[in-house]
Amino acid sequence: MKENIELSKTREFGDIISDTFVIVRQNFKPLFKSYLAICGIFLLTSTLLTILSNFQHTQEGEYSAFSFWGIAKILFEQVNYSALVLTAISYLAVYQQKENQPPTTLEVWAYFKYYFFRVLGTQILLSVALVIAFFFCFFPSVYLAPIFGLVTPIMIIENGSVEFAIRKSFKIIKENWWFTFGVILLMSIIVLATVMALFIPAMIFYGGSQWLTGTYYNTTYAIVEAIIEHVCQFLWLLPVISITLVYFSLTEHKEANNLVNRIKSFGKNDPAADQFSTEQY
Repeated sequence: MKENIELSKTREFGDIISDTFVIVRQNFKPLFKSYLAICGIFLLTSTLLTILSNFQHTQEGEYSAFSFWGIAKILFEQVNYSALVLTAISYLAVYQQKENQPPTTLEVWAYFKYYFFRVLGTQILLSVALVIAFFFCFFPSVYLAPIFGLVTPIMIIENGSVEFAIRKSFKIIKENWWFTFGVILLMSIIVLATVMALFIPAMIFYGGSQWLTGTYYNTTYAIVEAIIEHVCQFLWLLPVISITLVYFSLTEHKEANNLVNRIKSFGKNDPAADQFSTEQY
């Protein structure tokens, strides 16, 4: 039997991608169980709000993000996504503490309820910052996205504050921005391609019904679209697991380098070596 994946080690780009799928394969049952048990209520509520928003779309003939149901959908989607991110990272945090053994749902739930409001507030803060950066100029938002992606894993795994997590994410991503960005981009493309493939039957059905009935957007498609969209949500566990593996890899690489530097400094007559080193994040 193949040994469970070790999280705390340096990985190359390809190792991050392959180990993400190995982790999901080895932990599919306990991970999916934890996801459904913890995120189920968020998933159902978000699906319902999307259906109601789509109903409004069918009645009014046009979609408005600033309608009551549109705003409710956007706000709760943020809560829903934060719950997904927190569940995945909490699972990996407990997995590491148990020396690469799958955690129970109750163990993941203990982490989830402790960090929920902190993570939700942080996710909202980072989302607002990305939106502002996007409107000022597209490229700052692209630059910040990989950095912000590391914030939540740092907060949960190291039990750090928002400020600590942001400062450390800027520090560990130095000289590794393209590495982190590439992982996020590739995993997002994989997820989006899978979602689009699952949407093809619904799109064919919608195109046929539109041709037969002459209606632009019907109620049946509104329901089907909302259900498929949220059934596929569990696929976004993959990028979250990948970015967490990036965090472990970058942290392990940095700490290993620091250890080598300390070993090399032994015996040197350097006044600075006689003082405790302090790193500010």
